Amino acid sequence: MTARRLRALDISCGVGAAYAAKLLAELDWDVVKYEPPGGDPLRARVSRWGGGAGGAFAFVNQGKRGVSGAPASLLPELAAAADVVIGDFSPPGLTQAGLDPGTADALVPGLAVVSVSPFGLTMPKASRAASDLVVQAASGLLYMTGEWDQPPLQLAPDQAALLGGVTGASAATLAASLGRRTGTVQYADIAMVETLASFAYSAVSQYVHHGEVTAREQRIKAGLRMVPARDRFVYCAPGAVAAMRMDGIAELLSEPRLAAERFQTAEGRMQNWDEFVALFVPPFRTRTAQEWFERAEAMHMTFALVQTVDDLFVCPQLGARGLLREVAGRDGVTLRLPGRPFRIDGTPSLELRPAPAEPGCDTAEVVADWIGGAPQAATQADVGREVRGLG
Repeated sequence: MTARRLRALDISCGVGAAYAAKLLAELDWDVVKYEPPGGDPLRARVSRWGGGAGGAFAFVNQGKRGVSGAPASLLPELAAAADVVIGDFSPPGLTQAGLDPGTADALVPGLAVVSVSPFGLTMPKASRAASDLVVQAASGLLYMTGEWDQPPLQLAPDQAALLGGVTGASAATLAASLGRRTGTVQYADIAMVETLASFAYSAVSQYVHHGEVTAREQRIKAGLRMVPARDRFVYCAPGAVAAMRMDGIAELLSEPRLAAERFQTAEGRMQNWDEFVALFVPPFRTRTAQEWFERAEAMHMTFALVQTVDDLFVCPQLGARGLLREVAGRDGVTLRLPGRPFRIDGTPSLELRPAPAEPGCDTAEVVADWIGGAPQAATQADVGREVRGLG
C-alpha cells in the first residue's frame, strides 16, 4: 500500500505562516488552508506579484486546498487528521484567523504544531500585533540600512514574514521528524524578529568581541559603487574607496586620465575627489547597464546589474532555473508567480494547484479525504499541552 503524503493544516492569515505552509506544499505535502468565514484579509491586499489585489494571497497559498470557517467545529477533526498544524498562535494572530484560544488548544495533530508570529509566544511582546516594518525595526536590521546621515531604510515588503516562513518550514520538517521518532507532539515557536535579528550576526560579533557599534556606511561609499548607467544603476565593485588601482577602470571607460598615479589609491581618490568623480561617473551614462556588465565581465572585473522587479520576469538565469511558474488566477487571468526556491537533484519542480479560488471551495473534498477515511488520532502523552504557551 502506498504511503499517504504528509499533511499540514494551515490556519494562518497573512504571509508568514502561510509561506511556511506553501514551502511544505513545494515538498509535496498535502496542505489544507483554513480561512475564517470572511476569508483571509490577504485576498484583498494589492501586491506586485500577479498585479492588482490578491497577488500576495495567490503567491503564498499555491498548492493548497481550501476549507472555510463554517463550521469551526471541523477544525479539531482536521487537525487530528493532519501531521502538522501551522499558523500564528499569538493572541493577535488567532484573532485575525477568527479563532479563540480554546479552539487553538484543541488543535492536536499527529506530529507537530508550528507557530510563526512577530514576537513569539512568550515574554511581554507576545500579545502585541505588529506590521512587517515594526518587526524589521525591532530586529536591528533596519538600523543598518541606508546612509549614515539619513533615516534608516525599510527592507523590501514582507521580508520579516517571508524569512519567518522559511524558518517555519524548516522547523516543521524537523519537528515532524522528531515527533515521528518520539511518538509525542512537538511544538515549535518561531519569532520573526529573532529570524531577522540572526542576520545581524556580523554586527553582533563585532560588538561582542570588540565593543564596536556598527554604523551605517557614509554616503560617499554608496555613491561611488552604485553608478548610474544610461538606463539604470550598475554595481561597480572597484568604486573609489576600494584598495585597488584604477588602471583597469581607465581602460574599461576609455578614460586614460583615470590611470594617473594620484588616482591609484583610495586615499588619493579621496584627496582628489571632485576631479575623480568628474572622470569616473559621466562615462557610465554612455552605455546601458547590461553593456557595461558585459564589457566588465570580458575584462574579468567585478560588476553586477541592479535588477528591477520587472527584470526578474525576464531574467535569463531565473528563467533557466524555472523559478517562475504560470498559475491560473481569478477571472481567467494567468499569473506568473515564484515557485520552488530550491532544487532537489532528480526531482522536477511540482505543478502546484492554484491557491483556493474562494474561501472553503474544497471543504467537502477535504472532509471526505481527511476525515472520512482518516484513522483516529493516536493518544499523545502531552495532548493537553497548551499550544499558545508551548508548555
